[in-house]
Amino acid sequence: MGKFTVTKEHIYIGYIRTLESFTRALVHEDDIAVGTQIFEDLDIYVRTYLCDENLKIYLDEGWIDHEIAEKSRSLLSGFCALGKECPGLWNATSVKNAEEWRKLMKLSEEIMADLYYIPDME
Repeated sequence: MGKFTVTKEHIYIGYIRTLESFTRALVHEDDIAVGTQIFEDLDIYVRTYLCDENLKIYLDEGWIDHEIAEKSRSLLSGFCALGKECPGLWNATSVKNAEEWRKLMKLSEEIMADLYYIPDME
């Protein structure tokens, strides 16, 4: 059995896929899909791929600039703050309707639009 090695680029691809998954398109999904996406997948992925350690890798490799890194930090902190400070918004209905969630989704879209390095993600 072969050994799988996670490279810096694999981590960066996870970052891009996380951003792609956290967009305003979520508001058109059913509650089960939203719940799975936000409260299971993105809860792990946002905290993993947007952490300072990984943002440093992306910066050091030249894949993002400092402005993108700061926006990514804002996205991470805003996402985490919703869970701590606004537990009443931690449900599928709020994800679809609350301005706090829409602002974070818009920020994710802005970061995606700012990216200038997109590797082959096959």
